[in-house]
Amino acid sequence: MAIVTAMATSFKQELFAGGHCFNQTVTPTATAASGSASVTGVSSMAGVAVGMTVTGTGIAANSVVARITSNNTLTLSTNTSGAVAGAVTIAGDVFNIALIKAVNTGVYGTASTNYTNITGVTDEVTGTGYTAGGMALTNVSATTSGVVAFVDFAPDPSWTTATFSTAGCMIYNASVRNGGTSGTNTVGGGRCCSVHDFGGSQMVTSGTFTVLMPLPDSANGILRIA
Repeated sequence: MAIVTAMATSFKQELFAGGHCFNQTVTPTATAASGSASVTGVSSMAGVAVGMTVTGTGIAANSVVARITSNNTLTLSTNTSGAVAGAVTIAGDVFNIALIKAVNTGVYGTASTNYTNITGVTDEVTGTGYTAGGMALTNVSATTSGVVAFVDFAPDPSWTTATFSTAGCMIYNASVRNGGTSGTNTVGGGRCCSVHDFGGSQMVTSGTFTVLMPLPDSANGILRIA
């Protein structure tokens, strides 16, 4: 029925609650004893924030940064499963882009709250080359220019050997960071960040469909706060 390019109002509220982390993946070196939650000798804390996932040799599954205790020490949410001595991977939330059908029945814009807004009325694209849930984006950490802060995703998402039509998309947070948010989604996953209108039906037949991200600057960035 209608797709209006807009930042979701619920997304703005969730930002105040620490509900989204757009930081790009970093891979500092660090050390930790087996069975310990304390990680020391972190070579760089640049781009590290509480709540980011941590993986690597000796890191237990589902570990996140629980605390940052100094300029080179952090505490994990779970004790290590083995000794840590080398690079670890610290990543922000996973943001997906889901495509909306060219002929849709929902209304998408500032009132959108969750990916389930699309699936609840079967408005997600179906067709060759497209998988339900969309595609994971690659984070580029937030930056500023003047009084504007903005984020980007790179490279541009592409679906190859594809046949489908679409009229817009939703960018949503696939990670569970806030519980009981975004309407009826009680676990906090799938929270809508923004909706984007493609300016009409766009079709691809046995080819590559690419969503071109706007220039990453204060006037055009995909998500901007002034």
